[in-house]
Amino acid sequence: MRLSPTAVIQYETCPQHYYLEQVLRIKPRYPAANLVFGRVVHQVLETWMRSWMSGQPLDASAAFQTGWTQARAEGGIEYSATQSPESLQETGKALVAQFAAAWPQFGWTPALDPQGEPLFERKLDIEREGVVYVGKPDLLALNATLEVGCLDYKTPSTPTPPEWLVASDQLMGYQILADAHAERLGLPPVQHLGLIELIKRPLPKRTGKGPEVHPPVLIPRHSQNDVEAYWRKVQWVAEDIDRGRFPKRSLMAHNSPCGLCAFKDWCHHEDPSGLILPADPPAPVAANPVVESQPLTV
Repeated sequence: MRLSPTAVIQYETCPQHYYLEQVLRIKPRYPAANLVFGRVVHQVLETWMRSWMSGQPLDASAAFQTGWTQARAEGGIEYSATQSPESLQETGKALVAQFAAAWPQFGWTPALDPQGEPLFERKLDIEREGVVYVGKPDLLALNATLEVGCLDYKTPSTPTPPEWLVASDQLMGYQILADAHAERLGLPPVQHLGLIELIKRPLPKRTGKGPEVHPPVLIPRHSQNDVEAYWRKVQWVAEDIDRGRFPKRSLMAHNSPCGLCAFKDWCHHEDPSGLILPADPPAPVAANPVVESQPLTV
């Protein structure tokens, strides 16, 4: 069984959502604008970082506009009531330009593998107790004292509460993966985990903050006890998937995942509107299914 940090979070949030997407392979007909926006930002940041390392930084705003235009041309995108293609384009251009100006002041530089390749979204995996755990940390970087930091880019609409970092299973998973491959990558173990947030606010018409890039917010690496506790949870999730346990999980009204779920109409009313269903009925869940769960960038 293959699980990623995101897949474990997805299952914990709502096992039925996991089942519909990862097992039945039902997909939204059109991707959400936030996902497409985040993907284009990630691509631009990696391209800009490579050019910055070569001493020839490119125009990040122009690169975003090119990427966003291409993403729109590839097919439909689902926008929320407060979004438009034009507003997201201007927000993205502003954010990547701010990032390009701010990055040299952050005190980090991308780490290189033994072949001299920067460690951007490097796919890593580790096998333990019948589970292949896979993930792609956004960036492994070095600070001035050559300590390794695992940095994750986020493009939320509001800043993430700092206390979330301590409880973040995603960052925990990235530490596990980076440590497992540290010797092969020629690096010491990860010492810092953190976020670089590009706050996706629209450009203000008159007053307001608008788009904003925050410096890295960091926490120290997790203890071995915390790592083992998390790994037990991964094993429990794998066991539940293996046994076909996929209940619906609405949580409480104030924090229900249903409101933003692309599958809510299918889940509640078997309404397939806006979804791509498999051409053939799926086979029953096997006693020991193999579930491929690719990491998602949000």
